[in-house]
Amino acid sequence: MSASQGPWLNRFVWHDLMTKDGPAAAKFYSELLGWTIVERPMGPFIYRMIMAGPGPIGGIVEEKEIPHAHWMPYISVADVDAAASKGASLGGSTCVPPSDIPQTGRFAVVGDPQGAYFSLYKGLPGSEGFDPDLPVVGRVCWNELLTTDDAQALQYYSAMFGWTDQPKDIGPMGTYHCVMVGETQAGGLMKNPMPGAPAFWVAYFLVEDLAASTAKAASLGAQICMPPTPIPEVGQFSYLTDPTGALFALFQTLK
Repeated sequence: MSASQGPWLNRFVWHDLMTKDGPAAAKFYSELLGWTIVERPMGPFIYRMIMAGPGPIGGIVEEKEIPHAHWMPYISVADVDAAASKGASLGGSTCVPPSDIPQTGRFAVVGDPQGAYFSLYKGLPGSEGFDPDLPVVGRVCWNELLTTDDAQALQYYSAMFGWTDQPKDIGPMGTYHCVMVGETQAGGLMKNPMPGAPAFWVAYFLVEDLAASTAKAASLGAQICMPPTPIPEVGQFSYLTDPTGALFALFQTLK
């Protein structure tokens, strides 16, 4: 199978929003990012499939018992069971053991040694996830880990996924680690600049006009955690929490 068709091993290929209010989240993001939401009954609950650009990119899952709303990234692996076992041997944790998703694939929810959670995923043919290199407005364009220990996190993810590090000095904030799969950027990680904050992954969504999108998000009920901020030679971004409490980022490429 060619790279253009998937699977994109060791790359981020799917994102679920875990929230206590599915309808509110669907309304917010659809208005902000132009998504189409397709509701799919799955047993006792509804999975709200997110359609952006040429196909689906994730879903919205309503879960009343979660501590707080959050985005859950999925990383493509060749063998979910083996990857989950390896993660545990490296000091990580297993939140949801390897399980089948009927007619879709297999997944597990795991945590790294610093407590950042993500999912391992292997899709059936036709369900491998979305092309992480396709630049489509409204889709996730970057994944970033804010961690309590960047050195240990690098060791874990390098062992898990074969990621290599391209570090960059970012001054008082320390070092930004761009992690690579071969010659391709897979995401980034850095020590969380907020003292005492937990480790977590942040999803960045591509927009055409960051200032306008950030203002629109606020008008729709989001809280601005960091206003539009430039990244030299790359673009600019903002951090927000959606009306249900999930942190996310918006990103505009350099023009």
